[in-house]
Amino acid sequence: MLENIIGVKEASKLWNLEASYIKNLCAQGKVKAKKIGNVWVIDKTQENPKQRQ
Repeated sequence: MLENIIGVKEASKLWNLEASYIKNLCAQGKVKAKKIGNVWVIDKTQENPKQRQ
């Protein structure tokens, strides 16, 4: 299960999107993510949010 979890920086590289944009998507519930403290943890098995638009 933990092998499918990444942070914003890794998601930024994986999806070729700005980290700030990914944080906004997380806050809006548009990507599968959970905020733990000040850190977003993201499910990397989901499709690139850019492809859903």
